[in-house]
Amino acid sequence: MSMRIIDNKKIDMTDSEWEMYQRIVKSYTTMTNKGEDYFIDLFETDAEGTIIFLKPPSKRQTSLEVFLFLMSLMQHQHLRLMHAQVDEVTRKLNEKLQLVK
Repeated sequence: MSMRIIDNKKIDMTDSEWEMYQRIVKSYTTMTNKGEDYFIDLFETDAEGTIIFLKPPSKRQTSLEVFLFLMSLMQHQHLRLMHAQVDEVTRKLNEKLQLVK
């Protein structure tokens, strides 16, 4: 995973998530409209690039597709964090069990 920039915010995304973002942006880009604008002011991230808050679209036009993508991305990020925590606890437990044997 790597850090990307969306709406001037760091965001941690897999390559496949980034590709999907780019496809969404491309689908909404026209001669008079930039697809990136649909992502403006919809989320906040922490220092690690994890979405911590989704904002309802109240200031700008967006699409349900964009909002659902951000919801999915936020869930995936948090699931990855939980998996990492479980893996770490499991590793520590296994180390302790090896000491007992």
